[in-house]
Amino acid sequence: MFHVEHSGAVAHWIRVGAAQLDIPLKEAQISQLVLYARELEKWNKKVNLTAARNDRELVVKHFLDSMFCGQALDLTRSVQLLDVGSGAGFPGLPLKILNQDLEVWLLEPNQKKTAFLRHIIGSLRLNGAMTISETIHDFSRKQGARMRFSYITSRALSVTKILPYFSGILAEKGKAILCRAKPMETSQDLDGFRISSEVHYSLPFGYGDRVLTVLERIAPEV
Repeated sequence: MFHVEHSGAVAHWIRVGAAQLDIPLKEAQISQLVLYARELEKWNKKVNLTAARNDRELVVKHFLDSMFCGQALDLTRSVQLLDVGSGAGFPGLPLKILNQDLEVWLLEPNQKKTAFLRHIIGSLRLNGAMTISETIHDFSRKQGARMRFSYITSRALSVTKILPYFSGILAEKGKAILCRAKPMETSQDLDGFRISSEVHYSLPFGYGDRVLTVLERIAPEV
């Protein structure tokens, strides 16, 4: 049962960890993340959503790591973000909680996981967040997806398997944001993209090092 004490512990880890990563959070956003954690715990008993072993691991590896992706977003303009292989909503939903004006599309082919995503979007009352139960292969072929997204994010999927589909659905100056455990190999074929920037950072409470890799299209030669 997710008791008041349990909620307080989750809020504590969020608050302290966010401060260590210089992620500004309001109390209302912390409350949303606590509710998110509570619903994850409930649903995880019947749907495999996360392998986190305790509250602190969930907060650090999923909530805080996801929100750190916001470092790569330019929110001075209208932004549409596609989260590929969203799973339980990472990094898309924590980014949405952090940036209410962000329009987020969660692409997840597993229907049990998308059922959870729809549930949590409703529970958190997140306007401008939607779920698509499709693969990137199928979604990228739709006319409505063509050149649509300012950013594409992904945490869990193989870059070589998903990157070929990005070019057709990213807007003209769109970027791909990849949450990784190690830097991108410079010799790797990136299907018409190049590394725009890489940010190395350490997760709070000793949960290891991470890399935020941002890719941009290679401009065609004139």
